[in-house]
Amino acid sequence: MKIFRLAIILPFLFLSFSGPAFSGTAKPQIKDFNFEAGMSKVDITGPPTGIMFWGYAQEGQKGEGIHLRQFARALVIKDPKTGKVLAYVTAELGGVPHEVQRDVVARLKKEVDPNFNLANVLQNASHTHSAPAGFFHYIQNSIYTTKFFPEYYSVIVNGIFQAIKEAYSKKEAAQLLIGSASVEGAGVNRSLVAYQANPKEERDRYNSDTDKTMIQISVNTRRGVIGIVNWFGVHTTSMTFDNHLVSTDNKGYASYLSESEAAKRGQKDFIAIFAQANEGDVTPNLNLNNTGPGKDMFESTKIIGERQYLASSKILNDDKLRALPSGLNYTQSFIDMPNSIVRKEFSETGKDEKTCLSAYGYALAAGSTEEGGGHWLFHEGMKDEDRKFYIDWLAARLLQAPTDELRVCQKPKAILFPMGETKPDPSLSQILPLGLATIGDFALIVSPNEVTTMSSRRMKETVKKVLGPKIKEIALSGLTNDFAGYITTKEEYSTQQYEGGHTLHGPFSLDLFRQEYDRLAKDLLQNKASNPGPFPKDLSATVVGTDIPLREKTSSFEPKIKTPNESIVKIGESVSCEVSSVNPNISYPKQRSYFDVEKKEGDKWITAYTDSDWATKFYYKKSFLPLFDDKIRLVWETDKNDAPGVYRLKHSSFYINKEGKEVPFYIDCPEFELK
Repeated sequence: MKIFRLAIILPFLFLSFSGPAFSGTAKPQIKDFNFEAGMSKVDITGPPTGIMFWGYAQEGQKGEGIHLRQFARALVIKDPKTGKVLAYVTAELGGVPHEVQRDVVARLKKEVDPNFNLANVLQNASHTHSAPAGFFHYIQNSIYTTKFFPEYYSVIVNGIFQAIKEAYSKKEAAQLLIGSASVEGAGVNRSLVAYQANPKEERDRYNSDTDKTMIQISVNTRRGVIGIVNWFGVHTTSMTFDNHLVSTDNKGYASYLSESEAAKRGQKDFIAIFAQANEGDVTPNLNLNNTGPGKDMFESTKIIGERQYLASSKILNDDKLRALPSGLNYTQSFIDMPNSIVRKEFSETGKDEKTCLSAYGYALAAGSTEEGGGHWLFHEGMKDEDRKFYIDWLAARLLQAPTDELRVCQKPKAILFPMGETKPDPSLSQILPLGLATIGDFALIVSPNEVTTMSSRRMKETVKKVLGPKIKEIALSGLTNDFAGYITTKEEYSTQQYEGGHTLHGPFSLDLFRQEYDRLAKDLLQNKASNPGPFPKDLSATVVGTDIPLREKTSSFEPKIKTPNESIVKIGESVSCEVSSVNPNISYPKQRSYFDVEKKEGDKWITAYTDSDWATKFYYKKSFLPLFDDKIRLVWETDKNDAPGVYRLKHSSFYINKEGKEVPFYIDCPEFELK
């Protein structure tokens, strides 16, 4: 989350790309295939309209159409020698709550393979801030939305499950080729005040205040490379809080571009997973004022996505990639954050320390200044001594006041809301999953948090120290298997920038993580089962569901063209057509595409683009008067790669008649010539 407007819970405060081909043809001599692997993707797009987006915590930022559809992309790996399996998924969501992982794993164990479990099904979120919220169980005092939409939740769970199931069924003999590259110009440190609080001797060991390295695994089979998964940390906030179209942002575009380039070569089943990593203090808005590098948010999204794609392409086409040796291993523990002791060897204070019940700080309400800021009453750097009596009084009335014990534990944070102290249940889960996986000599740290650059470096050092020469590369998979705010170093926490205000469990959170990753790494080294820890409370029986909004029945409907497109369009121009329609949510989730661009081939119309393509957008506008139809504006942005010819724009959906039956309809806009 980047921005906290308080409009939800403090109302009284007033609240032309050209790059190398992504060919995958350059690869080393194949000696053997020591793994089995398969990949797949499934659509998990949320309701297009009327639901608050997850991430910026602005109640007014609700969907009004689609820019890029959301997908879950999955890789399943099996070690034929041991029979062990590992599933890795990146879902184009703001976060993946534990409940989704729990429900997906239960189905996988029952319907696919009993060897699947919570330790070997890793569900990463791309962290887009332009997709609907409403799929978390902890909603009573949520800053994202206090609504839970069971139908949307089911779409997510079913989609992730199907993606893993399909990838599992597609397994074939494979090599896993690993490489890395520097990603230039795709992110800058948005929290330099905090980063520079880290010891100078530590900072001097690195040549950058962000981690520019992308680590990538290419899945190579006898048919060639069938897909990739890479880890690189940058926020998916190129699409700003002014956006109202469902979008998967820069990482979604990187995946889309990779797969589109592969499709041009005939690889229509190529899967490109651009996973989220240590993005905690890394913004794609290079101007550090919620803008850049493009002229608008769409161009910025494209540029940052392209730069990730270019690094990925460079790795894929490297003829010196190394094949990972055999072996799969993994482990996980649930950590009771407020009831854990940080031993002095990890606390670095000379004594044992404690983590705290979770709390939001004043600095969280300030938002990240570089990404648009938050509520005007707050600013980054506000500490306990900067508390305001009127804010504390209002916050206590809206939720409750923190105990003195929590204030002391969380210092120097100025506590706004004591999320871990609410009754009968905490407003956020206090039990978090930490994991570790190894594929050959590659290690993956699994964290549910947004991890800052230096925090990630310290985690990796901890794991490397234990595993030693058994690993050659290491990456961090952030925002995985749950969402639990940020992780900062003690030094960063002490500055109480936005990231420190959203580090939920106090200044020793990272140190506890390092202690637990040390334990998990030792368990892996000894091939020993880890202590599973306490299981999170199941809230599914108590969470109250809400119907998807704006699904009013329409007893009759006559589709009409309101504003037709031009009859002649030049390549490189945009073409649009406005039509009368009904709210897209009525046909959700059955409608697979609301908007198609069709090209005339002889006497047939062939689909050239759908609403999942970068070149298309559709905007929904509800009529304020009951006698007038709602409108949808279809927009296609042509470019130099589009062939001249005759095209048309098409809108499809259905309405509900007075008998309650679904009545499909479509509207063909006038055909036009692209020249």
